[in-house]
Amino acid sequence: MSREIEIARAAIEAFNRRDGAAFDALLAADAEITPVRSALEGTVYRGRTAGSDYCAAVDESWEDLIWELEDIREGESWVLAMGRIRGSGRGSGATIDARGAWLVRFRGELITGFRTYPDRTQALRTVGLSE
Repeated sequence: MSREIEIARAAIEAFNRRDGAAFDALLAADAEITPVRSALEGTVYRGRTAGSDYCAAVDESWEDLIWELEDIREGESWVLAMGRIRGSGRGSGATIDARGAWLVRFRGELITGFRTYPDRTQALRTVGLSE
């Protein structure tokens, strides 16, 4: 397993624990985390505290949102993790159980970009792959 895959897995595990400090430790100073909702709201978390900020925002809206990995692919400076997003809304009780993908970009051993895709096909196309 490559170092980049280890780091991507560590970021996902930190997110699932809502351990913002552990997520932040994996990020470059100019990192950007782009959640699914950025398409609707334009939300992007930037900088060294992007992991903490993202975890806090998710925790406000979701009771137990987690990412479950099923497959990982990698390229020269990226890792594409694919799996399921599961959880229930805080207060609303609305549930989510959907397929998704997370594209993690690197500079050295630091994450510079972490983008969530609700569509695996789109994520694969972004890195020049197909299912």
